[in-house]
Amino acid sequence: MMDNASAHEELKVIRSLMERPVKYSTQSGLAGILAGLIALAGMFADMYVSSHYEMTTVIGLCFCIWGGVLGLSLLTVAGLTRLREIRQGMPLWSAVKMRILLAILPSFVAGVGVTMAIIFRWFMNDGPNEWGLIIPIWMLFYGVACWQVGEFSVKELRWMGAIFIVAGLISAAFFQNVPYLIFGVSFGGFHILYGVIVWLRYGG
Repeated sequence: MMDNASAHEELKVIRSLMERPVKYSTQSGLAGILAGLIALAGMFADMYVSSHYEMTTVIGLCFCIWGGVLGLSLLTVAGLTRLREIRQGMPLWSAVKMRILLAILPSFVAGVGVTMAIIFRWFMNDGPNEWGLIIPIWMLFYGVACWQVGEFSVKELRWMGAIFIVAGLISAAFFQNVPYLIFGVSFGGFHILYGVIVWLRYGG
C-alpha cells in the first residue's frame, strides 16, 4: 500500500499538472488586444458624452458606457480563454479559477466603492470636485488585481499590473489635470501591448 509520503507526492504532481495548463497555456493574446480596443471605444464615447451633456446626465450615461465596456471585455476574455481550454480538454471550472476570482474580487469591490464615494460626495456638495481621481483609482486597483492574478498566470500579466500601478500613482499626483488620453494609454494601450506580446509568445 502507498504510504502517506508517497501519496502526498503523487497529489503534488497531479496538482501541478492540473494547474500548469491554466497558468501557461490558456492565455489569449487576442483577448487582450480586443479588451484594449473596447476600452479605447469606451474612452471616446465617454469624451463625447462629457462634452455634449450636462453633468447630471453624464453620470448615468458614463455608468452605462463603462458598465458595457466591463461586461463586453469580460465576455471577450472569458469566451476566448474558454475556447483555448476546450481545445486542451480542460474543465469549465477548477480550484485555480476560484483562486483567481478571489484574487480579483477585493480590488474590484474597492474600486467600485471608492468611485461611488467620490460620486456621493460630489452629489452632496461635500468637499471639492474629485472626479479626476476616478481614473487613477481604477488604474491602481486594476494594477493590483493584475499583479495578484499574475501569481497564477503568465509573467507578462504581473508586468502589466506593475505598469498600471506606477502609471496610476503618477496620475494620482496630477489628478486635477489628468487628460482622457491617459485612460486610453493605460486601459487601451497597455492591454493591446500585453495582448500582442502574449499572442507572440503563447498564441492567440
